[in-house]
Amino acid sequence: MQDAIEQLFIGRGLQKGQDYDREAGRVKASGKESIPDFVMPPLSLALEVKLIKTDSRVREVVDEINADIPAYAKGYRRQLFLIYDLGHIRDEVEFRHGLENAGSIDVLVVKH
Repeated sequence: MQDAIEQLFIGRGLQKGQDYDREAGRVKASGKESIPDFVMPPLSLALEVKLIKTDSRVREVVDEINADIPAYAKGYRRQLFLIYDLGHIRDEVEFRHGLENAGSIDVLVVKH
């Protein structure tokens, strides 16, 4: 999935190392190091991509995002979580709402 997103960036004329970087921008919080899938320094944005292909993965992704939010907030003003759902999120509004209440956090769910 990250390869496809990077191709979209390239197709939009973004330059790696200038407009965005992939798996860079390490952030340390509480002794743990987190690395966003993509960072866009000009926007102070961390972009994390998640795939949900089972019902149990929904809960895991929520836990992962909740762990990422405080870590990424130390290095970036904005965070975007792109969730590719293969049909396991039952209530998309509730899923997003619980995570987006954390401030400058956006969650985009793409249904397959």
